Amino acid sequence: MNKPTIRLIGLLLIAVLAVAAAVWPDSHVLYTLDQTKIPAQVIVQTPEETHSAMTFSQTLIDAIDELDIPLSENDLLSLPDDTRLEPGETYTVQVSRRSRVSLNWSGYAVGTSSELISMGDLISRSGFADFAPDDGMLLHNKHEDAPASNGALTYVAVEKKEVRVNEEIPFSTVTLDDPNQYVGKSKIKSEGENGERVLIFEETYENGIFIGSEQVDVEIVKEPVQKEILKGTKKKPLIPSVNPKPSSKVVKASFNKIKNLLIKNGNANYKSFKDNGNGTITVDGHNFSYIQQDKRAITMYDGLECCLQGGCHNPPINHNTASGIPAQRGLVASYGFRYNGKFAGTALPLGTILFIEGYGLAVVADVHGNHSDSNLLDACYDAGEIRSGAVTWGKRTKRVYIISIP
Repeated sequence: MNKPTIRLIGLLLIAVLAVAAAVWPDSHVLYTLDQTKIPAQVIVQTPEETHSAMTFSQTLIDAIDELDIPLSENDLLSLPDDTRLEPGETYTVQVSRRSRVSLNWSGYAVGTSSELISMGDLISRSGFADFAPDDGMLLHNKHEDAPASNGALTYVAVEKKEVRVNEEIPFSTVTLDDPNQYVGKSKIKSEGENGERVLIFEETYENGIFIGSEQVDVEIVKEPVQKEILKGTKKKPLIPSVNPKPSSKVVKASFNKIKNLLIKNGNANYKSFKDNGNGTITVDGHNFSYIQQDKRAITMYDGLECCLQGGCHNPPINHNTASGIPAQRGLVASYGFRYNGKFAGTALPLGTILFIEGYGLAVVADVHGNHSDSNLLDACYDAGEIRSGAVTWGKRTKRVYIISIP
């Protein structure tokens, strides 16, 4: 066989093999290859977009994770998530977005998941829309236009209870000025007494569980009685209990200060008088500050009457006072202390200037004979006024202002 013939036969064999390879089934070729080298195709369709990729993952859920597609536990897949992926195969899966919805009825909850709907549709489907809120129930999260994504409808049984609580009303205390007590002294005028009231609360319970309490009203059962305390405003005496007898010059000096201000006017030797309420008095247009004010018993005497009743002179004369000044209007006698029958001093110092309501300005210049009342003052009149009936004082209780002490 010559060379051209051999060359022709070789070309024919090559042609035959090429035709055989062209008509051999593709599947048979694949089976001759390594299966781990062939990927599967996965197409994932979500409401937002479509994802497509070639993957060597073993299951559908692994391929979705590989594509980084977010899924919630409530989303629904058109294929089981554990579907095994075969090499060379194509898998198409649809994702339906669903939400978890909870329905709560008086503490009992039922959960489900559904496609995305509005809260109004959810309320309508649940039957809650048929209940009126004025029957003691509350429907929470009732926003009909809001999406029901991860929504919850809660139907709560609400109960209101009235609670009444009795409570004491503490009494208050008021302190009042008392000009009849010395400064630093006090006494109770009336005791206080607590009152009583009822506080009314409204308690709210939801599904039998206490939620809160609110005060809605108050009733007064008994009004409290205020306690009153009287506080002394009267100035403490600045005068010692026993005052030695001063010289007559001191008494005369004090008498000279008021002598020109004395006005004889019946039983009173002044025309007008006013207590200004600020530690001063006004007598006949003249202002005087005073040290102390109190009430004292006032009696009357005159030097001639003393002589007539004592029968010590014949004919009777107008006696002098203990200070040596003749008895007359504008002088008063104070209480005299005696020890072992001897004169020791006076309750008010001789020479003290006073104002006696109903009598007028005066100077302590004498000692009276009363031995039981150290506060008593004996107001002197001009000789013969008592006997003639010009004055009819007797014994009276009057305000006495101590203007100055020698």
